Amino acid sequence: MSITIEPKILALYPSAKDFADVIDTVGKIVDEVLIYVDPHGFKIRALDPSRIAMLSINLPPEAFQEYSVSEEVGVGLAVSVLSRILKQLKKSDRITIAANNEYVEILIEGMSVRRYKFKNLEVIAEEAPELTAHYDVEASILSSPLRATLSELASICSTIGIAAKEDTLTFFDYDTRKSTYRLTTAAGTIINLNVKREASAAYDSGYVSKIVEVLKLSNLIELKYGAEAPLHLSMEFAGGRIEYLIAPKI
Repeated sequence: MSITIEPKILALYPSAKDFADVIDTVGKIVDEVLIYVDPHGFKIRALDPSRIAMLSINLPPEAFQEYSVSEEVGVGLAVSVLSRILKQLKKSDRITIAANNEYVEILIEGMSVRRYKFKNLEVIAEEAPELTAHYDVEASILSSPLRATLSELASICSTIGIAAKEDTLTFFDYDTRKSTYRLTTAAGTIINLNVKREASAAYDSGYVSKIVEVLKLSNLIELKYGAEAPLHLSMEFAGGRIEYLIAPKI
């Protein structure tokens, strides 16, 4: 099925399901998204209204099966609408995104072909600050145990504390100290841990929970934090990269 608009950008991504998971995470941060598309790839930077959390997503041209850009375009979409159409997807489904300054057209190709056409919205993206944080602790952690730890803590407490010492990262209920989870290099849940200085910090569990689901797209998560620094979670996925920052609770 061919595209019906005259596109300035045309991109075919091999996994519509992975793309949908990323968009769902964006929707937890902002209501509307502006995707910057240029010869260097897709770029999204979403800053939540309270300025506590920031999500950055980069998909370079090599992440796509097909990628053509004749002119830079800002693709503006309502995330709730986009999430609704990206449902019931299989891992093998592909997504094609075509856009010009007026319209955005999306094709989902699998057992059948679905076509959607939207107005290209004028989304004013709030300028996100450039951060130069000093991180006391840096770690590479297996995704599955980290997801389980953050998910369980987020469901029982309002603030998640993190502390580091030697070969151990401790995640705990910051308010009551009644629930504690430890990930260690000895157990193999942490692949690498660099503790420049022993430090503890606290982060809002509601904002932590927003990123948990999408962490499944990668086997390894990079985590950084500091006593007075944001929590920085990043990962590689299907040719792209996600970074998520949460301001500390003071």
